[in-house]
Amino acid sequence: MKDREKAYRDKIIGAQFIEFLRKRLILLREILADDGTIYVHLDSKKGHYIKTILDEVFGEFNFLSEVAWIRSFNAGSSKAIARKFPSNYDNIYIYSKTNDYIFNHQFKPYSEGALKRYDKVDEDGRRFKWNPLKTVSKEKLDRLMSEGMAAIFPNSKYPVYKHYLDPNKGAPIDNVWNIQALGTSSPERLEYPTQKPEMLLERIIKASSNQSDIVLDAFSGSGTTIATAEKLQRKWIAIDCGKLSIYTIQHRLFGLSTKIGSPQNEKTREYERIDDFRSHSTSNSRGLFLVYEKARAGDLNITDTFLENLAQFVSNNLSGSKEEEFSLACPEDKFRVNKLEIIDNEDNSEAKAGEKVIKVGKVKFLISFIQPKEKTEKPKPLKAKEFTLYHAGIYDNQLILQMDWEQYRPFVAQLFGVRISEHKVHSLKVDGYIGVNSAYIWDYPNQKDLLLDEEYVKTLHVALGGRAGDKFYVIAPISSLGFMQDEVRHGNTTYVFLKVPLSVLMALINKGEPGALKQPVSETDVNEVMDAIGFDFISQPQVKANYKRATPDNKDLFNASDKDYIIEITEFKSNTLAYDPEDFENFETFSMVMVDNNYNGEYFHLNQVFWADKVFDNEAGKAIVRIPEKSFLGERMLIIFMDKYGNELKVIRTKKDFA
Repeated sequence: MKDREKAYRDKIIGAQFIEFLRKRLILLREILADDGTIYVHLDSKKGHYIKTILDEVFGEFNFLSEVAWIRSFNAGSSKAIARKFPSNYDNIYIYSKTNDYIFNHQFKPYSEGALKRYDKVDEDGRRFKWNPLKTVSKEKLDRLMSEGMAAIFPNSKYPVYKHYLDPNKGAPIDNVWNIQALGTSSPERLEYPTQKPEMLLERIIKASSNQSDIVLDAFSGSGTTIATAEKLQRKWIAIDCGKLSIYTIQHRLFGLSTKIGSPQNEKTREYERIDDFRSHSTSNSRGLFLVYEKARAGDLNITDTFLENLAQFVSNNLSGSKEEEFSLACPEDKFRVNKLEIIDNEDNSEAKAGEKVIKVGKVKFLISFIQPKEKTEKPKPLKAKEFTLYHAGIYDNQLILQMDWEQYRPFVAQLFGVRISEHKVHSLKVDGYIGVNSAYIWDYPNQKDLLLDEEYVKTLHVALGGRAGDKFYVIAPISSLGFMQDEVRHGNTTYVFLKVPLSVLMALINKGEPGALKQPVSETDVNEVMDAIGFDFISQPQVKANYKRATPDNKDLFNASDKDYIIEITEFKSNTLAYDPEDFENFETFSMVMVDNNYNGEYFHLNQVFWADKVFDNEAGKAIVRIPEKSFLGERMLIIFMDKYGNELKVIRTKKDFA
């Protein structure tokens, strides 16, 4: 990738970066199967340092290969970089754990040169070439000749034998991989900055694993590794510390197809699909007549009359009376010659080019056929299998879940900054306050089998008699909530649900840090934060937003009557374990807005990402998110507002909510 978009930024540099990777490489070595292989992808700036660490951790004797991944076929065409050669490849270091590692040879199509060397075709259609047989016994030579596998040609110094080209394999792939990185217009592209092509991961996974093996990607990013692993019928584990990565992967897994890589139509021109096109240009041919495929059936067929007329035309424009060659290429289905004598040119004895030869007067036509385009198999949907999303943390889940009410209540109150002060709102006893708003802690230890769903919120609103104020907090474990949104509005009250994680990041309190994992504010620093503990403590940021409709900014003939859906964010502040919202400047911790334009009520399906640096207007002091009218596909939209620390606020809006 470009320097500003590379997977992990230079902010964490030198020894800190090396130590970060070293710790993870030690862990990965411990969990690597005895027949497994590890691939470590780096750019040239840190590769030589990490190679030394890999030798230390895996042993220099377990080094298998260094692959040069050439990411662009035309790097030289881009503008020159001052005072250095443009970079065009990354390094991939490959190590095993033992000598019993899996390795399945990979092959690529034969080159044009190889096919020309194997220029003979056997009766069964296999290509071969004659190789000299310098040392062989008479008995073996006689046997080979009787089997048709050897021959003795006049004026040949040695007998020769048939060396076949295996059509099922191709040429072995070496350690220089020409696999194009994803361009901006690639159908495979997900707009994730460090996304890699599926063809790269296909080669790695096929080479070093078999079906049902486990593939693990410790820096999963856009999920290319596991998406490809799923298509290749492998099991997988994906790890990443960025929430955009997690949502991108989840979205990707719900929309897989059987096709690996971008589905592409055959774009070769007719002349590129003529086996001996170059031979025509180097022969004595006086010219070439080429019939395009787009010529409709019956419009232009190569018939006896056509060749006779063409021969007459060519003869009239050539001086002399000697025989002249003239090339002709056409799709085979347009070759309709019935009366003229057709000479097969399999052994190339009649001319230097042409599959067929036809003589008409003094003109000898060298005729080659245009091979049809390869039909691209239409991708089929690949049904997503069940998978589980785990949140990493440092607390013992079981100990938390086994707490009794006397332990659980003050523990949760401390986590969310609840000031314990029991009081009643209408007929409901609540536990205290967050700021000036009432807070109710759900009695999870004694109500583990109950689910808080949207109907519960309606019942709660009735029980509070409409006296809950502008905001009312409900604190409950994630496992007890039957909906995704963090805010539900009834009447004049917004019910805010604070979700107790199954593992709580108490280490952040001890460190005095203002939050969990810092999340990116733009595409260029998607993987900025490296060393972190986890991010499943969710303390929703405080967001004030207006929802309205407005004409598009880029108004044109096609959208003149449309009205965009506008999210106008006027306030955004984080509320973390160590800091209150008042400790932050407005929008200081704003990261991104993620949107599911057709929320199904079950899971978040990422459709669009709006980065803070793209939507925040510093002069106006607000952020504007525009969603085109045609993009709001369903009845409900799930919107996730996220801060730099990974804290989220999820809200659902219908089309009616946009005034």
